[in-house]
Amino acid sequence: MANSFLPRFFRSFIFVSASAVISANAQAVVLTFDDVPGGSIQNAVGDMPTYQGFNFSYTLDWIDLVGINYPFGAHSGEFAILNNNGGVGTITAADNSDFTFDGLWAKKWATSPESGGADSLFGTISGYNNSILIWSVVTSLNGSYEFYGPQAGAIDELRLGLSGNFLVDDIHLNETPTVPEPGALALLGLGLAGLGYARRQSR
Repeated sequence: MANSFLPRFFRSFIFVSASAVISANAQAVVLTFDDVPGGSIQNAVGDMPTYQGFNFSYTLDWIDLVGINYPFGAHSGEFAILNNNGGVGTITAADNSDFTFDGLWAKKWATSPESGGADSLFGTISGYNNSILIWSVVTSLNGSYEFYGPQAGAIDELRLGLSGNFLVDDIHLNETPTVPEPGALALLGLGLAGLGYARRQSR
């Protein structure tokens, strides 16, 4: 019974260790903008600081979209970001690491909540790595939030070129691990060694 138990034990150990290696350094976040440090103030708008481990270009501001000043509606909660200065908004990891893009919601600025209508704002969302284009999605916005889904490939810069003034909310990003942490690798190695020993003992 002991011999049959040990392989099962070490198989479980290896599974847990491998999971630790895969998830090492990975951090999935949803940027809702409802808890921006020093921001997310009702009936106000302001510069985006570093938030949830990401930096934002000067063109992007947090904004309250439920208050009386800008009653245009967020996708969730009360806040979103506004491309307030024209041009292309950019998002990068504060530690300069790579990340993946898992989707966002966007709509045209200064439109009533979920007002729909004809698309009238056309642009792109693009992912770059070391200034090389990895992927690009064509966008077309109206008065209702539109979802733009996940794209394959690690990037170090997300470019929001949706044209003119637009709102973006609930950005899903996932920082990708580059090299597994030594501790996770050690756990996996120990599990493999233990499984090998158990198999020798069972012979």
